[in-house]
Amino acid sequence: MNRAIAALCLAPFLLSGCIAVAAAGAVTGAAVGVTGAVVGGAVDAVTTSQAEKDRRDARKYRKEHKDDR
Repeated sequence: MNRAIAALCLAPFLLSGCIAVAAAGAVTGAAVGVTGAVVGGAVDAVTTSQAEKDRRDARKYRKEHKDDR
C-alpha cells in the first residue's frame, strides 16, 4: 500500500506530458477532466479571439463614422 501511494506521488515527476495526465486521470477519475474544462473555460473568459476583436473593431468603426453617412 505504501509503495502504491509513493508511486502515485512520484508519477507526475517521473512521467512527462500527457502520460502524467492520463495516469492522474486513471487515479482520480473525472476530476482531471473537470479541472481541464474549468481551466479552459476560464481561459476563454479572459482571452479575446480574433473574430471577437474584429467584431468589436467593426462596431467601433461604425459608431465613429455614423455621422459621415
